[in-house]
Amino acid sequence: MSYPILYSANDADLKKGIVPTNNGLGALVNITSPVVTEEKQGTFTFEFDYQAPNEFDDDYLIQRPLFDAIIKDNVVKAKANDYDGDRLFRIDTVEFDAVNESKHVTAMALAQADLFSNAIVSVDVKNTTPTGAVNTLLANAVTPTKFTTWTDVTTTANYKQEYVNVLSGIAGVEGSIIDVWRTDLEWDNFTIRMHKSRGADRGVRIAYSKNLTGLTALTSGDVTTRIIPFAQLDNGDGTTRKITLAEVVIDAPNVADFYQPLALPVDFSQEMTDAGYTSEAQLRTLAKAWFEKTGNNVPKVNFTINFVQLSKTEEYKDYAILEHVALFDTVHIYHERYGIEIDAKVSKYTYDPVSEMYIEIELGDAKYSLQSKAVNDAQTQAQLADQLTGIHDFIALAIDHATNLITGNDGGYVVLYPPRNPAEIFIMDTDDVNTAKQVLRMNKSGIGFSSTGVNGQYRSAWTLDGRFNADFITAGTLQAIDIKGVNITGSKIQADSFVSSFMPPLPAPQYEESLRMGGGAGFYLTAKRRNYAFPAMQFRMNTTGDLGVAIEAVNETTGAINTDKVIRISPWAGVETPFIQSIGWCSIGADATGKVASIDRTSWDTPTLKYVPHVAAAFQQGSSALIKQDIEKFDESRMAEKYSATEMIRTIEVFSYRLKQNIEQSSFEKTLGFIAETLPPELRADDMQAVDLYKTCMWLWQYARENEDEKQALEKRVSELEELVYALAERS
Repeated sequence: MSYPILYSANDADLKKGIVPTNNGLGALVNITSPVVTEEKQGTFTFEFDYQAPNEFDDDYLIQRPLFDAIIKDNVVKAKANDYDGDRLFRIDTVEFDAVNESKHVTAMALAQADLFSNAIVSVDVKNTTPTGAVNTLLANAVTPTKFTTWTDVTTTANYKQEYVNVLSGIAGVEGSIIDVWRTDLEWDNFTIRMHKSRGADRGVRIAYSKNLTGLTALTSGDVTTRIIPFAQLDNGDGTTRKITLAEVVIDAPNVADFYQPLALPVDFSQEMTDAGYTSEAQLRTLAKAWFEKTGNNVPKVNFTINFVQLSKTEEYKDYAILEHVALFDTVHIYHERYGIEIDAKVSKYTYDPVSEMYIEIELGDAKYSLQSKAVNDAQTQAQLADQLTGIHDFIALAIDHATNLITGNDGGYVVLYPPRNPAEIFIMDTDDVNTAKQVLRMNKSGIGFSSTGVNGQYRSAWTLDGRFNADFITAGTLQAIDIKGVNITGSKIQADSFVSSFMPPLPAPQYEESLRMGGGAGFYLTAKRRNYAFPAMQFRMNTTGDLGVAIEAVNETTGAINTDKVIRISPWAGVETPFIQSIGWCSIGADATGKVASIDRTSWDTPTLKYVPHVAAAFQQGSSALIKQDIEKFDESRMAEKYSATEMIRTIEVFSYRLKQNIEQSSFEKTLGFIAETLPPELRADDMQAVDLYKTCMWLWQYARENEDEKQALEKRVSELEELVYALAERS
């Protein structure tokens, strides 16, 4: 058993960037459901539940302060897996269950949590390594950090980021560390490790069986088992010729494993040209090598191994070896259906740090990232770079001739390739491909601009499939277009309205959602049926009056607002609603010294509040001993020495009066009541301006008790007198 240890956020070692070795605030021995989850290139979290101690527990005085110290920002040290040892996690959220008196805690790896909460304005470094880039990132963070870096990657590249949090600069946005250098991340407490290849091949081999409980596989990705190779080659005289195969198609070795061949036309024009190939036989050679080169004939498979379920099967002994792998480790899996061995890396695991055992691991392609789609975006960028880069050896052969053809007015140089029938144009800032930085490249696949040389990256590109990628569009007009899946930041959008493209299927009522702003009307979000003149519901913000917001039910025919179905919120006028409800408790909150009042809404925010009647089936006063202290009987209290209830009643006058607010409303009927200023403090509210009805009732109750005592005493005296009278009567 290995219990996590809780530390204060202000622990001296943590402040110095040192992993504490002391016991901190204490060991979390009452922990339940502890789960450490780490994902390849993704989040690293620790979740657990913690039960509040019972006051009768032997260690109550130790556990109660520990339970109270499980709060946001404090740090937990827990064993992350069998290889990496203890890791530090900063508490992110704490959910308190008042019924069960327990807390559900979610914590993030210390580096991820702290770097997510830190940010930079701008970083731009040239020809640097991953450690150089991250060190620059950390040095430019707006909040100083204690984190260090390590890498075994020596490749240099350019790195630039602006206005991002530090975590995103490492993994999460285009141009991040994992995007540029393809490193495997490891969050080692105060050290950020960037491996060329994290993990190991420990010789672990298993066989996948689809009927085995606890072992599941998810097959994904496009599979191709038959290709139709072709190429269009330049004849050198302005004409082209097409090369195809006599047999038309080339099949993958596993073509029979599927219900039908999965066919795809493949254009080998570029490969044929680059290699100087011109014959059908050479096309056939390239086509046969295509499957081995791409691996597209093998499905991408993600395996999930649940050790809790698997341990209940007889086959568990064959898979127990998987308990001895770590994140990024390679596992060899024999897939019965495809008859092949698949090498899959551990992409995710969940681990019980107390029992020191895996709960579940996933093998295959990483499915998550620090921010949505970060890894997939990085892979897509890599593919785009490969398409734009190509092989540049041929440029050197034509550079002398091409630079003499065209020279720009500002000293730019244009390279055409191939010379006799150009298929590509390079416009560069120098005549040397090795020194050129500003490069514009055009070919049949599109146009790309690089500021780092002919090898890219091409951050600004317009490809033949209609994709346009740019850091900035600084001016101009976009007209009659559809925009999908974009983020727009730091910009001003001017539009008449925004309308949702989603419509619920029939027979459900089909409400079109639209957003309208400006024109002096404020902000309107409506749900409207197309065959009605007015929306059924609207959310609006009034920018011309009280600057409030409203949710209103509207008559779809007349446009009239239903006053019984409206919610309005304003910092000037408060909250207007005809009904407040809740399933179960409905609570009105105030701070410890606050009050709740029923007032005339027109008097709010005025020097004199006007009150209105409050109607309810019952008024209940919280009166449990659990919320009170210094409890004693009235007769034994010092208050009883000051007053008896009878004396209290005798000293208090009852008055008749009219409320000023009633007179303003032309209501002149008098009522009966107390005047707060004439009452002793024992009957007044804390501010001395009102009567405390609960206190008044208690004094009346005590008065009744005293009367009862007096009545019983009188009854006793009457009884004694009766006996005396009877005795005297008998003597006479």
